[in-house]
Amino acid sequence: MNTVSQIFAVMAAVIYIFVFPVESFLLRRNRWAQKFLSTPPENVPAVMMWAIPTGYRNLLVALGVLAGVVAANSGQLVVGYTLVVYCCANMVLTAPTMLLADLQGHYPRKWDSVPGTVAATVPALVALLLLPFGP
Repeated sequence: MNTVSQIFAVMAAVIYIFVFPVESFLLRRNRWAQKFLSTPPENVPAVMMWAIPTGYRNLLVALGVLAGVVAANSGQLVVGYTLVVYCCANMVLTAPTMLLADLQGHYPRKWDSVPGTVAATVPALVALLLLPFGP
């Protein structure tokens, strides 16, 4: 696995790990977290039933990426590549649903989802695109 692909894969994982506690623990009681996740305070109780499992799902996907990078660097190439490809593909294919929700009017302001969609998609996409190129 080439170095640049690994850097972007780890970057994607770090972003997902950072967002995990914001979604799962801070959203309920932190105005910054509510603003970061484009959730008006009056909507927080309604979204918590989805925010907590989504946060944990993001954590597990991120840990899968990190485990894949470690496995690949430990000589377990098939395991490493499989984990990185599956987890990064999961990120790339699920993150744009934020944009879809935005386009359907579920965000407070139009296009509020764009920064989160880009941050949750681009590093994983770059990692996947660069993966086939040599070490």
